[in-house]
Amino acid sequence: MTAEKQSTTGSATIKPDRKIVKLYLAAIAANIISLSLGTAIGWLSPFLPLLISADSPLEHGPVTDVQATWIASLLCIGAFGGTFLFGWSAEKFGRKVSLLATAVPLIGFWGCVAFGTTVEVLYVARLLAGLGAAGVFLLVPMYITEIAEDRIRGTLGSLFILFLNIGTLVSFVMGSYLSYHLTAYILFSLPIVFLALFIQFPETPQYLIRRNRVRDAESSLKYLRGYTSTPDHLEMLRSEMDGLLVQVSGEKDSTEQHSISLADFAPQSARKALLIGLVLVSLNQLSGCFALINYTAQIFADSGSDLDPNMAAIVVGAIQIIGSYGSTIIVDRCQRKHVYIATSFFAAIGLFTMGTHGYLKSQHVDVSAINWIPVASLSFVIFIASVGLLPLTFVILSEILPPKVRGLGGSLCTAFLWTISFIVVKYFPVTVELIGLHGCMWVFSAVCLSAGLFNAIFIPETRGRSIEQIIHAMENNIKS
Repeated sequence: MTAEKQSTTGSATIKPDRKIVKLYLAAIAANIISLSLGTAIGWLSPFLPLLISADSPLEHGPVTDVQATWIASLLCIGAFGGTFLFGWSAEKFGRKVSLLATAVPLIGFWGCVAFGTTVEVLYVARLLAGLGAAGVFLLVPMYITEIAEDRIRGTLGSLFILFLNIGTLVSFVMGSYLSYHLTAYILFSLPIVFLALFIQFPETPQYLIRRNRVRDAESSLKYLRGYTSTPDHLEMLRSEMDGLLVQVSGEKDSTEQHSISLADFAPQSARKALLIGLVLVSLNQLSGCFALINYTAQIFADSGSDLDPNMAAIVVGAIQIIGSYGSTIIVDRCQRKHVYIATSFFAAIGLFTMGTHGYLKSQHVDVSAINWIPVASLSFVIFIASVGLLPLTFVILSEILPPKVRGLGGSLCTAFLWTISFIVVKYFPVTVELIGLHGCMWVFSAVCLSAGLFNAIFIPETRGRSIEQIIHAMENNIKS
């Protein structure tokens, strides 16, 4: 059944806006944990300068530069291990239960920050944040993809990055105006709010069907679509259920659903989807945007910007949210290939401009008249990347992986993402020392340009297509 189909019989008519209201509520509830994760990620930027200063809240005084890089990068180590844990959990216990479980390590993170007094406790905190990040990055897109209608799948999927960025900005603001411990006490509540709200929403119909819980799947679909017990609604429910049953029957016999392995990647579409996914997540991290967010305040301080580093970080965070919101508006209205390619190209220009400013400064050229360029360039890059390059990575990844291998494939891609992320975040300061901040910006610029070219050549258009149509496009090398 298409998303637009509706009965025309009097009061039984389901208007599209009414049909999708519970989908939006489910997506928003699921993304409260994305908001919480964003605060955990954004925590580093305002508080790292405090931790390395003489005013450090730790009992042994300021952390060393080496300890600071470990605090920054251990999140990625925790996320690597957490990816396989939550990937296994998603198949064993379901998307909903596993997503609820992501709140536990994030509660642990804020507890360690609030009550810890040594750098070792902060190491544990960042590992816990990474564990939660792994589950959120894997499960939020997966859950939303499996509950969404085709016509709004992109919009709901892009909420993930929007809420993540809102959380990052919240940390930037609170870190600038509130104390170290008060910030932790307040943000401790977010994962608890998520647990209270999301628990009322159902498991995804696809997962329930794969577990032969057809009646539960019908109840889930009925709730998510807003169907009532009228004959017309029941007919529409049966029609959509028939489509899901056909989709699942095309994977493997239900008795084999519990033994997903690498052998399930034998079909060409699955192998190609996994390879594209690995490249996409690599380009996502090597574009430098995650590293730039982690070190925002320090980057502005080192670049010679006249704006206060923490205020500059807040400005960038706000612009990031505007870009993410723009993505939710255009993702289901424009060709995703065009948006991804255009945003990659413009991000490359912004990074190249920032690198050029840094190079001129390193050559002792008087750039005092254009010291606004670092803030303007990085703000532009974060904005434009948040519109397409960053959120579309996860939207496309969740769409191109066939349903049977979505859990394992998503785990492999997410683990690879965190591996690349660890390398970038851990060694970004070292790379700055070796080739300068301008050199790093130029490398990131080249990666963004490569990302656009890769999408143009290898990735099919997914907007408005069903999962079956996307798989067909992958198998037949259809790009448009």
